[in-house]
Amino acid sequence: SRTMANSGAGVPEGVEGDAPGEAQLLVSEFPPPPFYYKLASSLTPPPLPHEALEKGTKKAAAAAAKARAESERMRLGVDTPNTDAILGGESQEEEDDEVVAVFGEIVEDPYLVEVQDICEEPTKIRDEVNRLNREVVQMFIGLVRDLVNRPLENKKRRDELSHNIFLMLQECNKFREHQAREVVIELLEKQLAGRKDVLCTLKEEVEKVNYVLNRMEE
Repeated sequence: SRTMANSGAGVPEGVEGDAPGEAQLLVSEFPPPPFYYKLASSLTPPPLPHEALEKGTKKAAAAAAKARAESERMRLGVDTPNTDAILGGESQEEEDDEVVAVFGEIVEDPYLVEVQDICEEPTKIRDEVNRLNREVVQMFIGLVRDLVNRPLENKKRRDELSHNIFLMLQECNKFREHQAREVVIELLEKQLAGRKDVLCTLKEEVEKVNYVLNRMEE
Protein backbone atom coordinates (compact mmCIF):
# COMPACT_ATOMS: atom_id res chain seq x y z
CA SER A 1 0.00 0.00 0.00
CA ARG A 2 0.97 3.67 -0.29
CA THR A 3 1.41 3.98 3.47
CA MET A 4 3.79 1.07 3.61
CA ALA A 5 5.82 2.39 0.67
CA ASN A 6 6.25 5.77 2.26
CA SER A 7 7.00 4.25 5.63
CA GLY A 8 9.70 2.07 4.15
CA ALA A 9 11.34 5.04 2.40
CA GLY A 10 12.80 6.41 5.60
CA VAL A 11 10.04 8.88 6.46
CA PRO A 12 10.32 10.21 10.04
CA GLU A 13 7.72 8.93 12.42
CA GLY A 14 5.04 11.33 13.57
CA VAL A 15 4.66 13.00 10.14
CA GLU A 16 1.30 12.08 8.69
CA GLY A 17 -0.10 12.59 5.22
CA ASP A 18 -3.57 13.52 4.01
CA ALA A 19 -5.22 10.30 5.17
CA PRO A 20 -5.13 9.25 8.83
CA GLY A 21 -2.12 7.08 9.54
CA GLU A 22 -0.51 7.83 6.17
CA ALA A 23 3.10 9.02 6.24
CA GLN A 24 4.22 11.97 4.11
CA LEU A 25 7.65 12.63 2.68
CA LEU A 26 8.98 16.11 3.44
CA VAL A 27 10.78 17.57 0.41
CA SER A 28 12.30 21.05 0.20
CA GLU A 29 11.76 23.05 -2.98
CA PHE A 30 15.30 24.42 -2.71
CA PRO A 31 18.35 22.25 -3.42
CA PRO A 32 21.02 21.90 -0.75
CA PRO A 33 23.96 24.30 -0.96
CA PRO A 34 27.12 23.05 -2.68
CA PHE A 35 29.82 21.53 -0.53
CA TYR A 36 32.26 24.33 -1.34
CA TYR A 37 30.07 27.26 -0.17
CA LYS A 38 32.09 27.57 3.03
CA LEU A 39 35.17 28.46 1.00
CA ALA A 40 33.56 31.65 -0.31
CA SER A 41 34.59 33.63 2.79
CA SER A 42 38.28 32.92 2.16
CA LEU A 43 38.27 33.71 -1.58
CA THR A 44 39.52 36.98 -3.02
CA PRO A 45 37.18 38.51 -5.61
CA PRO A 46 38.72 39.33 -8.99
CA PRO A 47 39.39 42.96 -9.88
CA LEU A 48 36.71 44.95 -11.65
CA PRO A 49 37.09 44.92 -15.46
CA HIS A 50 37.18 48.70 -15.83
CA GLU A 51 38.43 48.56 -19.43
CA ALA A 52 35.68 46.16 -20.48
CA LEU A 53 33.06 48.32 -18.72
CA GLU A 54 34.33 51.40 -20.53
CA LYS A 55 34.16 49.62 -23.90
CA GLY A 56 30.66 48.37 -23.13
CA THR A 57 29.51 51.86 -22.16
CA LYS A 58 30.85 53.34 -25.40
CA LYS A 59 29.27 50.54 -27.42
CA ALA A 60 25.88 51.04 -25.78
CA ALA A 61 26.09 54.81 -26.29
CA ALA A 62 26.94 54.33 -29.97
CA ALA A 63 24.00 51.94 -30.42
CA ALA A 64 21.63 54.40 -28.72
CA ALA A 65 22.88 57.28 -30.88
CA LYS A 66 22.40 55.18 -34.01
CA ALA A 67 18.87 54.27 -32.95
CA ARG A 68 18.02 57.94 -32.34
CA ALA A 69 19.41 58.90 -35.74
CA GLU A 70 17.42 56.16 -37.46
CA SER A 71 14.31 57.26 -35.60
CA GLU A 72 14.80 60.89 -36.64
CA ARG A 73 15.33 59.91 -40.29
CA MET A 74 12.20 57.83 -40.07
CA ARG A 75 10.23 60.73 -38.61
CA LEU A 76 11.36 62.99 -41.44
CA GLY A 77 10.63 60.31 -44.02
CA VAL A 78 14.19 60.28 -45.35
CA ASP A 79 15.48 56.88 -46.46
CA THR A 80 13.13 54.83 -44.27
CA PRO A 81 15.21 52.11 -42.57
CA ASN A 82 14.36 48.65 -41.40
CA THR A 83 12.51 49.16 -38.09
CA ASP A 84 13.59 45.76 -36.79
CA ALA A 85 17.09 47.18 -36.27
CA ILE A 86 15.68 50.03 -34.18
CA LEU A 87 13.66 47.76 -31.90
CA GLY A 88 16.48 45.27 -31.50
CA GLY A 89 14.93 42.54 -33.62
CA GLU A 90 17.78 42.37 -36.08
CA SER A 91 20.98 40.59 -35.10
CA GLN A 92 24.13 42.69 -35.33
CA GLU A 93 27.66 41.54 -35.89
CA GLU A 94 29.59 41.05 -32.69
CA GLU A 95 32.70 43.13 -32.20
CA ASP A 96 36.02 41.75 -31.08
CA ASP A 97 36.15 44.03 -28.05
CA GLU A 98 35.46 42.30 -24.75
CA VAL A 99 32.54 43.73 -22.79
CA VAL A 100 30.70 42.75 -19.63
CA ALA A 101 27.21 41.42 -20.32
CA VAL A 102 24.49 39.76 -18.25
CA PHE A 103 21.90 37.70 -20.14
CA GLY A 104 22.97 39.39 -23.36
CA GLU A 105 22.60 42.94 -21.98
CA ILE A 106 25.75 45.07 -21.88
CA VAL A 107 26.67 46.31 -18.39
CA GLU A 108 27.52 50.02 -18.47
CA ASP A 109 29.68 51.98 -16.06
CA PRO A 110 27.29 54.44 -14.34
CA TYR A 111 30.11 56.95 -13.92
CA LEU A 112 30.64 57.11 -17.70
CA VAL A 113 27.03 57.15 -18.90
CA GLU A 114 25.97 60.51 -20.32
CA VAL A 115 22.39 61.35 -19.38
CA GLN A 116 20.43 62.73 -22.33
CA ASP A 117 17.50 64.05 -20.30
CA ILE A 118 17.47 64.54 -16.52
CA CYS A 119 13.65 64.55 -16.50
CA GLU A 120 13.13 67.87 -14.74
CA GLU A 121 9.45 67.94 -15.80
CA PRO A 122 8.07 64.37 -15.60
CA THR A 123 4.51 65.53 -16.31
CA LYS A 124 5.50 66.48 -19.86
CA ILE A 125 6.95 63.03 -20.42
CA ARG A 126 3.78 61.48 -19.01
CA ASP A 127 1.63 63.50 -21.41
CA GLU A 128 3.86 62.55 -24.33
CA VAL A 129 3.66 58.85 -23.46
CA ASN A 130 -0.13 59.09 -23.24
CA ARG A 131 -0.26 60.77 -26.63
CA LEU A 132 1.95 58.14 -28.22
CA ASN A 133 -0.06 55.39 -26.58
CA ARG A 134 -3.27 56.70 -28.15
CA GLU A 135 -1.59 56.95 -31.52
CA VAL A 136 -0.29 53.39 -31.24
CA VAL A 137 -3.80 52.09 -30.56
CA GLN A 138 -5.18 54.03 -33.53
CA MET A 139 -2.36 52.81 -35.78
CA PHE A 140 -2.91 49.23 -34.69
CA ILE A 141 -6.57 49.49 -35.67
CA GLY A 142 -5.50 50.94 -39.01
CA LEU A 143 -2.96 48.14 -39.46
CA VAL A 144 -5.63 45.51 -38.86
CA ARG A 145 -7.85 47.26 -41.41
CA ASP A 146 -5.01 47.29 -43.96
CA LEU A 147 -4.24 43.61 -43.35
CA VAL A 148 -7.87 42.78 -44.12
CA ASN A 149 -8.44 45.07 -47.09
CA ARG A 150 -4.92 45.64 -48.48
CA PRO A 151 -2.69 42.83 -47.20
CA LEU A 152 0.16 43.73 -49.58
CA GLU A 153 0.24 47.44 -48.75
CA ASN A 154 0.82 47.64 -45.00
CA LYS A 155 4.57 48.24 -44.74
CA LYS A 156 4.21 51.97 -44.22
CA ARG A 157 1.68 51.42 -41.45
CA ARG A 158 3.95 48.86 -39.78
CA ASP A 159 6.90 51.24 -39.97
CA GLU A 160 4.89 54.06 -38.40
CA LEU A 161 3.65 51.76 -35.65
CA SER A 162 7.16 50.49 -34.89
CA HIS A 163 8.45 54.05 -34.87
CA ASN A 164 5.86 55.17 -32.31
CA ILE A 165 6.59 52.19 -30.09
CA PHE A 166 10.28 53.07 -30.23
CA LEU A 167 9.48 56.66 -29.23
CA MET A 168 7.43 55.36 -26.30
CA LEU A 169 10.41 53.31 -25.13
CA GLN A 170 12.62 56.39 -25.34
CA GLU A 171 10.18 58.49 -23.34
CA CYS A 172 9.72 55.79 -20.69
CA ASN A 173 13.49 55.53 -20.26
CA LYS A 174 13.57 59.22 -19.39
CA PHE A 175 11.63 58.43 -16.21
CA ARG A 176 14.66 56.62 -14.78
CA GLU A 177 16.29 59.86 -13.63
CA HIS A 178 13.09 61.01 -11.97
CA GLN A 179 12.59 57.58 -10.39
CA ALA A 180 16.14 57.57 -9.01
CA ARG A 181 15.64 61.00 -7.44
CA GLU A 182 12.32 59.97 -5.87
CA VAL A 183 13.87 56.81 -4.42
CA VAL A 184 16.72 58.81 -2.85
CA ILE A 185 14.27 61.37 -1.46
CA GLU A 186 12.13 58.64 0.08
CA LEU A 187 15.15 56.94 1.66
CA LEU A 188 16.41 60.21 3.12
CA GLU A 189 12.96 61.05 4.49
CA LYS A 190 12.78 57.64 6.19
CA GLN A 191 16.24 58.15 7.70
CA LEU A 192 15.26 61.61 8.93
CA ALA A 193 12.04 60.30 10.47
CA GLY A 194 13.96 57.51 12.21
CA ARG A 195 16.50 59.93 13.63
CA LYS A 196 13.73 62.22 14.86
CA ASP A 197 12.10 59.28 16.66
CA VAL A 198 15.41 58.35 18.27
CA LEU A 199 16.00 61.96 19.29
CA CYS A 200 12.52 62.22 20.77
CA THR A 201 13.03 59.00 22.72
CA LEU A 202 16.40 60.25 23.98
CA LYS A 203 14.88 63.53 25.16
CA GLU A 204 12.19 61.65 27.05
CA GLU A 205 14.80 59.48 28.78
CA VAL A 206 16.88 62.55 29.68
CA GLU A 207 13.83 64.21 31.21
CA LYS A 208 13.11 61.09 33.28
CA VAL A 209 16.71 60.98 34.52
CA ASN A 210 16.65 64.67 35.41
CA TYR A 211 13.40 64.17 37.29
CA VAL A 212 14.87 61.29 39.29
CA LEU A 213 18.03 63.30 40.09
CA ASN A 214 15.98 66.25 41.26
CA ARG A 215 13.97 64.04 43.55
CA MET A 216 17.15 62.56 44.99
CA GLU A 217 18.58 66.00 45.73
CA GLU A 218 15.42 66.95 47.57
